[in-house]
Amino acid sequence: MKKLLLLSIFSLCLTGCQMQAREGYEPQAEDINGTRLMKDGHATYENQELADEPYVPNQNPNFIDLTESRPDLGSDQNKLEEAIMDEEELSLGPVMMFGNKIHVTVYTTEDLSKKEKKQRVKEIHEKMITALPRYRIDVELKQK
Repeated sequence: MKKLLLLSIFSLCLTGCQMQAREGYEPQAEDINGTRLMKDGHATYENQELADEPYVPNQNPNFIDLTESRPDLGSDQNKLEEAIMDEEELSLGPVMMFGNKIHVTVYTTEDLSKKEKKQRVKEIHEKMITALPRYRIDVELKQK
């Protein structure tokens, strides 16, 4: 019984794999990138239309922005500076960016108590979070 079963499985495998291709069988040619199959079998790189798919630089949101006006760290720092620009007694100090975290030092000319300083840091933090919501921002307030 086992031999008969083994023989039938082996014969099914052999009949499924034809040794010769059928008459008139032609493999489909691939395009230059190997992604689209060409139906006409004789398409080459030279006779393809290259303008049929326009280049879109930002197709995947997980990749770096490739446009000419892409934002960089300098533009993020400018946004932080703009967030505190309306107050004359504040000036932006060193800005350190680590991934999605930003550590900002802000200098002030005011004399503040600990409670006032804590409240002031909270106000500055809210302004900066509004300007750059994708970052976790730590604000350090120092007196000039």
